[in-house]
Formats: sequence, structure tokens, C-alpha cells
Amino acid sequence: MKKLTLVMAIAATGVMAGCVDKSAYESNPVQIKTEKGVVTCQLYMRDRVQWDESIAVPAGMSKAEGDALCIQEGHRQYRAAHDRVGASS
Repeated sequence: MKKLTLVMAIAATGVMAGCVDKSAYESNPVQIKTEKGVVTCQLYMRDRVQWDESIAVPAGMSKAEGDALCIQEGHRQYRAAHDRVGASS
């Protein structure tokens, strides 16, 4: 019975995690210039880079490539923000 309860608790947590309204954590769109053109990214909280995604990619670039660039930009901004905090201490 305890195993069933644990499985149900894990399943409920997974379902609720999918219900997070990410729009509350959005930044203004960010544009990144690449060799293929401009990628427009929707970034979220600096510690949520796994949500970062491309919302517009140039012709000849896949959504997956754009998403990867946006995640890199999220990591860059995260590091830059933490470097500023460390430098001011």
C-alpha cells in the first residue's frame, strides 16, 4: 500500500509541475545575432534556463538550434549576473 501511495504522490507532483505558468517568469524577448541571422529568444528566470526557447529563428535554422542558442544566452546572463554579485562583495 505504501508503494502505491508513493507512486501516486510522484505522479501528482509530475502533473502539477507541468501546470506551472511560465509567463509569470518571462523576460522581454532577447535577440541574438548569428551567422544565419537573428534568433529571438524568450528567456525566463536566470535560474530556469532549461525553459529558455527560441520564438523566432532565421530561415535555414532549426527550432532546436535556436533553442540551444537561447539556452546558451540564458547561461551567459546567469553567469554575468553572478559575476557582478561576486565582484561587489
